[in-house]
Amino acid sequence: MALQQIELDEIPTLILIIIAILLVAIILYIGTRLIAGKKETETGYIIRLLLVALVIVLLVAVVIGAIIGGIGRLDPTNIFSGAAAQLIPVLVYLAIIFLIKYVLIPERGEIEKWNASIWIGVVTLFLIYVFNILTTQLFRTPIIQGV
Repeated sequence: MALQQIELDEIPTLILIIIAILLVAIILYIGTRLIAGKKETETGYIIRLLLVALVIVLLVAVVIGAIIGGIGRLDPTNIFSGAAAQLIPVLVYLAIIFLIKYVLIPERGEIEKWNASIWIGVVTLFLIYVFNILTTQLFRTPIIQGV
């Protein structure tokens, strides 16, 4: 994974992380505006938006690779590593859905909040992976290794 292989002191890596956080925040804003109908942009909402974007980028870029790498070290026979490698992104996606539901979505009906959270999570992760492909093609440094 790029964030584990490269020193975080390097300026290009930090710039990519900042760009990723800003892009995810913009994606989340657009998704919540279109799907959930959130149109207000008060300061508290923008701060929550940036915090959720930071957590999502860290979950996707750091935690997935760290957990899969840790499971690989704990399981030298690789019996469970393949299953864990497939399960961890699903668990991260579920964490993102809960984060969006409880932090970003305005007070609405319970079913509407879940539906909006799921779709905003899908759109956000899809665009993160597109951003990863673009950074790989442009800078030869993927944010997420192995995608």
